[in-house]
Amino acid sequence: SNLKKQVTYKRNKLINLTKNFFLLILIISCSKNVSIQSLNSEEIISLSQSKIVNSKSFSFDLKHKNGSTELPGNYNISRANGDIQKPKNIMIDAEIISNNFLIKLSYLSLNDQYWITNPISFDWMKTPEEDNPFRNIDPINILGDIYSEIESIRLVEYKNKEYLLRANINSNNLTSLVGDIIIPDKNVDIELFINDEGFVRKILIFGEVQPNDLSNTLREISFSNWNVEIEWNEP
Repeated sequence: SNLKKQVTYKRNKLINLTKNFFLLILIISCSKNVSIQSLNSEEIISLSQSKIVNSKSFSFDLKHKNGSTELPGNYNISRANGDIQKPKNIMIDAEIISNNFLIKLSYLSLNDQYWITNPISFDWMKTPEEDNPFRNIDPINILGDIYSEIESIRLVEYKNKEYLLRANINSNNLTSLVGDIIIPDKNVDIELFINDEGFVRKILIFGEVQPNDLSNTLREISFSNWNVEIEWNEP
């Protein structure tokens, strides 16, 4: 009988120790999650702003669903990607729709000089600033302008070391992206994907920003290669 009591006591003790062990693991894991997620939405934006201000270079990729970005001269950007180095170096490869034709061209801004490729031969041509189809956009300042008057910021989730935030901006703060062809003073919904170091990975811009946009137009801008050194050469 005493032996049976001892076995039962040891078994209960083992069960309690096991329970306590798993409870401890749960507490530790929860406390880790809390410490990682301790930033609120304003603090995340502030951290990200400082990273953008202090960044030297980045790459970008602009895509569209149900639309394009209209530039002067009947050019509509379907897709564009490129490299940026502050203060002025820009390299863009773009797919542009003009008069129902898809044109692929590249653009380079370097040392206050501009080049664009011939859409047929793909040879580089030096171009005066007034003939530059990209003269009204300023991809270097896209993120800075978006952050300048960002409102109603909500932290939606933190997952895989990345914050997802929703916010509203004024369409006027998207001129760096779309130039002068814009619906002024329109409230625009956006989503931001920001890693826990503060670097932006992606921004989604929903709805009408330009007169020819639809209510379900979506602009998606991905960012990468933050502060990676870029080699620049004149064509």
